[in-house]
Amino acid sequence: MEGFSMAVIAEDLRMAALQGLGVSEPLMRLAAGECTHDAFRGRCLGPPFHVYHRAGVPTGPPLIPLWDSGDMVFGVWEKADALEFIEFSIEAPEEFELVAIVAKTEQGFWAARFDFLYECDLPDEDLQSAAASVGFRFLTRQLASREEAGEQLDTFQGHRAWLRALVAEIDRDVRQHQENPSGFRRALHPSALS
Repeated sequence: MEGFSMAVIAEDLRMAALQGLGVSEPLMRLAAGECTHDAFRGRCLGPPFHVYHRAGVPTGPPLIPLWDSGDMVFGVWEKADALEFIEFSIEAPEEFELVAIVAKTEQGFWAARFDFLYECDLPDEDLQSAAASVGFRFLTRQLASREEAGEQLDTFQGHRAWLRALVAEIDRDVRQHQENPSGFRRALHPSALS
């Protein structure tokens, strides 16, 4: 079919490939199918099925799928400058060129997933314990940002713009920390990492 290729890491090499990218142990456990917290059951839990059973994938670097959720596939691939956590629908191969780059860091990816979990009406205590279980350190900032955004989140476009800005901010902060770990902590207020 035109518009996509089957550039997917072989299923038996998937976990080693994720490890090679340096993703966290909690993300690897979820991708392997180990439910580390009930909040992730049916939402953020591997192993992926669709891409290993004849579903197409977007053209790009080799995809390492994390999991499926309904007709959506979540995965990661490595570009020259960074990782890209992506999502796409297997029901719309004609839109593969519009693949959604969710984040460029694992923390940014978790921000997007925790936005989804928030929208599933999970209690704050469950969100907090789920965040702790995967090492997502920006949940407090995310929840405060949601509160500040107010009515902006009432429309699809407003919500999407808010989430993209939040993920970009988290990605930037994580990258800055990776480049200068000691200067990063001094430059930020202690609550900024929450």
